[in-house]
Amino acid sequence: MKDYSYELLDLLEKYKGDAEAALRGETSPWCLYAFSPLRENLFEWLEIGKKDRVLQVGSDYGSCTGLFAERAGEVVVLDPLDENLEVNRKRHGEKENLCLVRGELPKAGTESLGWKEYKGKERAAEELDALYKDGFDYVILPSMLSRTEKNGAADLLARAAALVRPGGRLLAAAENESGVRYFMGAEPFEHSFLEVEFRGLFEDLKEKFGGTAMLYYPVPDYRYPVTIYSDGYLPQTGDVTNISARLDGPGLWFGNEEKAMANACRNGDFTKFTNSFLGMWEKGKA
Repeated sequence: MKDYSYELLDLLEKYKGDAEAALRGETSPWCLYAFSPLRENLFEWLEIGKKDRVLQVGSDYGSCTGLFAERAGEVVVLDPLDENLEVNRKRHGEKENLCLVRGELPKAGTESLGWKEYKGKERAAEELDALYKDGFDYVILPSMLSRTEKNGAADLLARAAALVRPGGRLLAAAENESGVRYFMGAEPFEHSFLEVEFRGLFEDLKEKFGGTAMLYYPVPDYRYPVTIYSDGYLPQTGDVTNISARLDGPGLWFGNEEKAMANACRNGDFTKFTNSFLGMWEKGKA
């Protein structure tokens, strides 16, 4: 997915930092993607408390950072791009429990993280190393998999899982390569996964680290979720009535998404053709 940080910084300047005003005044898909309050629905249901520490991997323009900062005791946002962190800072920089860090998830055996706080309290490298070693109750990748090639996804999730505390959770979202919107003609614009591939990523975490894994299915998709189903709660025929949201740019229109999804539900194939996935791995308690 293309990074729109500079365009968003221009909008924040134009609207004096008011994301809601930008939403009212602009029509671009990337403005909606970054600033829509629907973005928070993907994680709003999580029981994050003031005793929890959250690591958000990928700044994602701060679309969910405000929610995490309101709920958690401490939030660390990790991203290699200064410009994306700057969008986040302009939106949420006043949060006292928020630490923006320039860097990437470390590989196994890495001695020096190379993390650097972005325009914050200028914590020393030793303090940032301590954040890493202490681990997190939630490690959340809102859209990192959309920027990750399939052959690198398992490694990315394994590195993220290494930072999860006992009893903690790892969550990551991605597009479904066989999502019904693509059969209807929408243009894919990010890396995506088949259901068997995405499910396999989280089953691999369970085999490697123990714990449990669960898949969720945001509708219409993970970017603008209105309803979230799960393996334990799947829709019946006719339940999915809001899947036709076309907010991701141009594409040909070959049919009715709701009718196609109704047929998928009737045949027990909802999970194969839903537009997006959200995976959760919960680490066992020590």
